[in-house]
Amino acid sequence: MKINIKARGRCLQALGLSCMGLVLSASAQSPSPHPDVVVGEQQTLGGELIHLTNGTLRIKPCEGEMARVTFVAGPTIPDLSNPAVSDAACTPAAFSVHDSAGAIEIETAGLRIGVNRNTGSVRFSDAQGDAMLAETDWPFPRSITPTVTDGQAVNQASVWFALTPLERLYGLGQHQSGILNQRNLQVMLSQDNTNISIPFFISSKGYGVLWNSGAVTDWNNRFRQVLAIRSNDADAVDYYYIAGPSFDKIIAGYRRLSGAAPLFPRWAYGFWQSKLAYSSREQLLGVAAKYRALHIPLDNMVLDAGWETGFGSREFTQAYPDPKSMVEQLHDEHVHLMVSIWPLFQPGNRNYDDFNAKNEFVTLGPDHLPPYLAGSRLYDAFSADARGIYWEQAKKSLYDIGVDAFWMDSTEPADLYAEEHGPMLAGAKTAAGDGSKVANLFPLMTTAAIYDGQRRQPEDKRVFILTRSAFTGMQRNAAAAWSGDTLTTFDTLKRQIPAGLNYSLTGLPYWTTDIGGFVGGDTTDPAYRELFVRWFEYGAFCPVFRAHGARQNNQNELWSFGESAQEILTRYDRLRYRLMPYIYMLAGKTTHEGYTPMRALAFDFASDSKALDISDEFMFGPSLLVAPVTELGATSRRVYLPKGTDWYDFWTGQRIAGGQTIDRAAPLSVLPLYVRAGSILTLGPEEGYTGEHPSAPTELRIYPGADGDAKLYSDDGLTYGYEKGQYAWLPMHWNDASRTLTIEARQGQFAGDPESREFHVLLVTPGHGTGEAVAEGGRRLTYTGGVQQMQLQK
Repeated sequence: MKINIKARGRCLQALGLSCMGLVLSASAQSPSPHPDVVVGEQQTLGGELIHLTNGTLRIKPCEGEMARVTFVAGPTIPDLSNPAVSDAACTPAAFSVHDSAGAIEIETAGLRIGVNRNTGSVRFSDAQGDAMLAETDWPFPRSITPTVTDGQAVNQASVWFALTPLERLYGLGQHQSGILNQRNLQVMLSQDNTNISIPFFISSKGYGVLWNSGAVTDWNNRFRQVLAIRSNDADAVDYYYIAGPSFDKIIAGYRRLSGAAPLFPRWAYGFWQSKLAYSSREQLLGVAAKYRALHIPLDNMVLDAGWETGFGSREFTQAYPDPKSMVEQLHDEHVHLMVSIWPLFQPGNRNYDDFNAKNEFVTLGPDHLPPYLAGSRLYDAFSADARGIYWEQAKKSLYDIGVDAFWMDSTEPADLYAEEHGPMLAGAKTAAGDGSKVANLFPLMTTAAIYDGQRRQPEDKRVFILTRSAFTGMQRNAAAAWSGDTLTTFDTLKRQIPAGLNYSLTGLPYWTTDIGGFVGGDTTDPAYRELFVRWFEYGAFCPVFRAHGARQNNQNELWSFGESAQEILTRYDRLRYRLMPYIYMLAGKTTHEGYTPMRALAFDFASDSKALDISDEFMFGPSLLVAPVTELGATSRRVYLPKGTDWYDFWTGQRIAGGQTIDRAAPLSVLPLYVRAGSILTLGPEEGYTGEHPSAPTELRIYPGADGDAKLYSDDGLTYGYEKGQYAWLPMHWNDASRTLTIEARQGQFAGDPESREFHVLLVTPGHGTGEAVAEGGRRLTYTGGVQQMQLQK
């Protein structure tokens, strides 16, 4: 094996040192920092290029303490463009190269990268030189091996990492194992209904790795101290290392590479009523009207199955006459409409003929389709022309009549192949080449069809998409995923918590479930009623709040479970709307600051070893700790309160020291919910839909025991004006020692932002400022701009 390095415009002096057959050419001098060190004709690629006898290794340091590592079998780096990741976002960082007896050292302001002279393995250290991650030295760090996939001769790209015993690994998308920490597991990263595969993970040591491939990938840590990542039909070992140490910084780096998450319309953070099918226009409108009559909060109705005359026709059946006036009637009641569409087209309609005439279908063998889809075709989302057709068809039939959002079902597309034939798109031909090379990318590409199409419209209306699968970068398409067609069992509910947390740890911030599960569910069964209530309580603290259960008798409206259940369900629905100022603040932080709203405890309590493996609790934003009940018949549950802070029981106001496990009574009406000491929790009025009472006072509940900060975020809630700076933050600070609340000067503005705001301020104590109801007592504060303070008594 031979290594040599060249720098721009000159060859570096050969040292001629041989180590296990490896010869290195490196500088005899200490080079000065430079932003771009390249080899020969590869000047446009940037980075440090190292030639080995079995291939070529490139190290490309990026700003933000990131680096791209690429290894190919040939002498030059080919075009490895991946639509999921923008290499242009890997802004070259200034770095210097140093040679030592054992390694080539590449150093940036915050990252050190070493290449072993004996083996070619790469290791990463932080600015202080503390080891973070290393490729293995034995038997080898990387390989590219010829193999056969789907009957085609391709390459298999592999890398091996050495792990430390106590580090935890999180992420990889959403899987149904019920496990948060992915150590000692083997995960096949292939899209499937209820499993979403994203090749990105975070370590509790404070780094992340993004594997840059769209192929099906075997992620294998069953060897405990070694992590093997292997993709078939991949031309290179290609990955990004992202330094922390905080998880928020790592995910911000991931989004810098793969795209920021846009804001949804404000109404999308409210409650959605959804089920398998509504039998008619009258039934749909009747359900919406009943929500309004019962004063149960609602913002969105969803049309799933049964509205279309056939897959892909985008034509309403006779059960939905004059759909435009139906949408208008919903809008008159401040209810929005989302409609389900598939990437599948049946023969016999104009939309099918349009794709077929332009040869814009994926080429699949007929035996890949299950019988109920026989004869149907999958449109080629890898073709820009096909994506344009897909949007224009959806626009004409749905967007142009006022439909507010799109539910993009079967985006794996798992329903489009028979399972016995292997991974989706196996053997397929797409505009991007062999299906196996891009198998996991389909959800990213098809959601881009709707996002890009709607962004071109003059209405400037925010996109919102719900999809059953996801991939790296899909957050930039304003798409949320749900956990698929889950079972209606308590065990399934329990598994959703770590599934959603790992999805969030993969850098995609918006996720939801079919509240109540999908397969089964009889609302007359007392056990199922209990399951639905517990799932609904949990769902109220997911980034997207959506009911879609009870498939068995197709009834899941909140009055379908009996009076006592309806009372509890309505209580948590109202709490969701009371928390809307807090939730929209989380949305603002997610878009503007790269934040993650649904947070495993490791996000905020990385130094608390007990918190690192807890899979059934999570933080919803910076203030709220959520502990769902996931056992049939449970009347209590054990809750771990992380150390380093005190906690307040949201329902009682009791203050409890952190760092301990407690037993909390949890009858059916109670979800254990805790607020971090020092929090300023912002709550709005009771509303039937988001924004119903825009001038109502905002309630500020202050939880003493520590200093704290909070802020309110506001914009027009509907358009992309915020991308042009049309938004405002209102920061607040609580000084615990002096019992002083300071509202800082407003930052930014937008059309329609009120000049003054009313606040209702109170200190939380046992029995005061508790629960979901609007609190009594406290003090009023009228904010008119500038800095204002209020001192509160103990």
